Order: sequence, then C-alpha cells, then structure tokens
Amino acid sequence: MVGRRAVLIGAAAALAAPRLARARAGIEARDVLGNRLALPAPPERIVLLDATDLISMAALIPEPGARLAGWASVPRLDLGRADWLAPAGLPVVGKLSPDTVSAEGILALSPDLVVASAYMLPPGGSVLEGVLRAAGIPLAWTGGHDRALPPGETLERTMGFWGAVLEQPGAARDLAASGRARLAAVRAAAAASGSRPRTYMEIMSTYDTCCWAAGHAFWGGLFGLAGGQLLEGSEGWGAKLGPEGLIAFDPEVYIATGGSFAPELQPGIAPGLDPDQGRAGLVRAAARPALKDSTATRRGRVHGIWSGLATAPLMAPVLAECLGRWLHPETGAGLDPGRTLAALNARFARPLPGPLWLSLDAA
Repeated sequence: MVGRRAVLIGAAAALAAPRLARARAGIEARDVLGNRLALPAPPERIVLLDATDLISMAALIPEPGARLAGWASVPRLDLGRADWLAPAGLPVVGKLSPDTVSAEGILALSPDLVVASAYMLPPGGSVLEGVLRAAGIPLAWTGGHDRALPPGETLERTMGFWGAVLEQPGAARDLAASGRARLAAVRAAAAASGSRPRTYMEIMSTYDTCCWAAGHAFWGGLFGLAGGQLLEGSEGWGAKLGPEGLIAFDPEVYIATGGSFAPELQPGIAPGLDPDQGRAGLVRAAARPALKDSTATRRGRVHGIWSGLATAPLMAPVLAECLGRWLHPETGAGLDPGRTLAALNARFARPLPGPLWLSLDAA
C-alpha cells in the first residue's frame, strides 16, 4: 500500500512542473468548505467526482459537458440518460463510493480542476487528495451529501463557487438569491402552521425491503426548515429499521424516493418517465405491511420524489417547496415547486422533464 502511494505521488509530482509553468493571473474562488482556490485560467478540463454538479454548471453555461474531462458517480445524476448536456462516452473515474475513485484514471485525464462532494471525497488528508495536490491539480468541494450547513448556505456557497469558476458570478448570485427566497417562503409556511407532522422519508425505496429512514445529519436541516419530524435515533445519512419500528412511529406523511435506474424495483419517478407508472409504484410502496395501515396511507398523504431533488443543491428549493405543501397543506398551499422548477428549466439548454415528484392525493 505504501509503495503504491509512493508511485502515485511520484507520478503526480512529474506532472506538476508543466502545470505550474502555465500559471498566470486567473480566477479566484472559494469552495463550500471555505477553501480558497486560485486558477491560472478558466478551467477547460474539469473532473467531477460527484456527477450531480453538472446541474449547477448547466444553470450557468449552455454546454457544461464541453468543460468536462471525466466524472464519477454518474448513476447519482439519475436523469434516465447519461448524455444530458454531457458528451456520450465521457471517461468515468469512479462509481458510487469514494473507494471506487481511481487516482490513476484522474491523472491520465490531465485535469485542470477536480471538484468533489464530501460524500465522494471526504476532506481531511486521503491518499487521493495527496496525489492531486502533489500533481498541482486544484481540488475543490461543493455540496452533495454534506448537509453540515443549512440548505440556503450550501446553495449559496455552491453556486458562488461555480459562478466564479465559470465566470458567471451575477447569474450565480441571482440563482442563490432566488433559492433562498423560496426556502424562506417554506420556513414561513411551516411557522404559520405550527405543526410538525411525523414524516417517514424513505431512502432508496424498494418494493421488497423495508425500511431505510432519512437521517438527521443529511436531511435534518431541510426538514427542520420545512417543519417536519423525522424518526429519532437516525443521526447519519440514513438508518435501517425494522417494520415494527415504522409501525410504532406511525408516520402522518410518507415520502418515497424513486428513480430511473431500477423502475421494476422502486417507484419510477425521474425525468421523462411515465407519471402513471410512477403513481402505480407509489401505491405499491405504500401497500407494504409496515405502511399499509399507517396514518399517512389512510389519509392519502403519500408522495414521492426523484432522487435528484435530494442530491443537487440547486434543486433543494424545489424539494423544500414540495415538503412545505405536503407537510402543511393549508399554510403551504401558496408554495409552487412547479414554478420554481420552471424558472430553473428556463436556464437549462435542455430542460428537465417531469415527473420530478408525484402524489397520491391532489397536492
């Protein structure tokens, strides 16, 4: 292991000299963690370790894929098609976890910037981080699975970073301000309601297993803002509990997570899929033994989201408005996630088609 590390860092150092020779006055940015980043020029060969950053880029420039040299965790983007504003055959340097990311694969692409989420590259001195720094390859972190910051702060820092890197600071500020305004509207609706309904937000909803509950570390800020009450005892990203625990919790609102990558195993809720099939999947998910007699199911408060609403910081205001309407149907009736999504779609060269969320009631 030590020998492999030495080889990698040695190879990285060999790449550093020409990279430093190109240095000149360029771009300064600050990532989500507060790290300062100095780039000699606008980056043209970016490697995304969290593919969901493509959505933030797409809101600022019309052809974000043209700036990419490679990416990882592509299934997390879950758009039903891998070529949404990204070239087909873009090199893949990792799968869905940090241990799958290939340092050799990244170095071979000669990137001028690597961008990660805290989930795909935990900060703090990993071998990969050392290799990239030894090579003189700038490294930055954006949003993603790290929810240590409030949703509005994560959005603002992420868009501020991309606005600087892509030379679109004004558009980035506008997007962040619009998102914060929508989050504030959700917070006001929750405060006016005064209630905190018991909410079962299910991660990776599947028909044959139960039950993965949303954790406070990742979801707590968003649900706190929206006035929801998650299961206790789940301090991480998510927690596995038995059907008996879910029955005892008796959720008043049930929210499933769907996607396009396995519609036969989970509700098919993702861009471009059939909404009727998605609703049929919600019916099937809510009919499992641990949920079929719950207050949520009996009162028709069953909903589903596309996983992308939870993973991309730019989509957080859309998800928050969905939550506000579902958790507080009276005071949140004026929230309009469809309008917020339409405003984002107006910025994308190729809009995200629905369904991005579905309900079994009229909400």
